[in-house]
Amino acid sequence: MIENVSSALKKYLEGKPYLSALLSFAAIILYVTVGIMLFNSFVYLGGFISGLLEYVFYLAIVLCLANADFQALMIGLGVRSIVAIVNLCQALFDDYLNFFSWSSFFAILVYGFFAYMAYTKTVRKA
Repeated sequence: MIENVSSALKKYLEGKPYLSALLSFAAIILYVTVGIMLFNSFVYLGGFISGLLEYVFYLAIVLCLANADFQALMIGLGVRSIVAIVNLCQALFDDYLNFFSWSSFFAILVYGFFAYMAYTKTVRKA
């Protein structure tokens, strides 16, 4: 079923001039984005950069889904859930805040679930 969605999404994105050029670089965009997000967890790069990274991350997910590259999705979503785990631990063990970050908790659940689903899809393909 997801293959039908992927093929229809790929046909749609190939009709757009800028997005069709980005389709071949989808995995690279995803890996670089989550790498910078992981770096941003330890060194704050600013609010604008953080927001821009979120939008580029979602674009890379759509591009990888269009390419049916489930291994890249598994790695990217897994690293994004690790970023959420780091953010949750930082919020819990900070000297001044000591609060439970519900947004990080739900990000772990959502991104972890989709990473697991991409993992099962990758295992079935092999």
